[in-house]
Amino acid sequence: MILKSITFRCTTAQRTRLENALRLSQPGKNRTALIATALEEFLAFAEQEHIAALDLFELVARIDSTGSQAAFSQQA
Repeated sequence: MILKSITFRCTTAQRTRLENALRLSQPGKNRTALIATALEEFLAFAEQEHIAALDLFELVARIDSTGSQAAFSQQA
């Protein structure tokens, strides 16, 4: 497997959440590992049959109704 770097920009809220998550994560876990884990968890969530059947707007509403963080639509 050939690995490639990906660079992206994020909002201040996203960066703050990332930095907080890094502080609370296991020692030695870096930004790349944290983002990869988050992506894997999101994909596992999205692949559930009842979630995969949602359209984009329903998916955003479903994510917004889960958890206590700032609204997904405000951070995307």
